[in-house]
Amino acid sequence: MRIRPGRTRSLIGGIMTLVIMIIGAAALSQAGSGGMGTIFFFAWIAIGLIGAGISFYNAFSEEGVSLYEIDLEGSDRAGTTFCPKCGSPVQKTDQFCRNCGAPLNTQS
Repeated sequence: MRIRPGRTRSLIGGIMTLVIMIIGAAALSQAGSGGMGTIFFFAWIAIGLIGAGISFYNAFSEEGVSLYEIDLEGSDRAGTTFCPKCGSPVQKTDQFCRNCGAPLNTQS
C-alpha cells in the first residue's frame, strides 16, 4: 500500500511545467525565428500552458485529486478505511481519526 500526497504533486508538477516551458521558450527564441520555428515556439507555449493549467486545476479545485492518493493494490489491508485528512488507517467504528482528530463520516 502506498499513500502519496495528491495535491502537492500536482502543484509541483504545474510549477515545473511552467519552468520548463519558460526555459524552452527562451532557447527557442534564441535559436532564430523562421516559419517553422515560430509555429513550434507558439505550440511549445500552448502545450506548456495547457499542461500547467491542468496541474494547477487538479491542485486547487475541489474536483481535483483528493488530499491523499491511496493505492491498495498488493495490500493485505484492502478492507481498511483511511482518514480523508491525513491518510492514517482508521477503524470503521471510529468517529474521529486517532492520528489527527479529524471527524470521520461513519456510515452504519
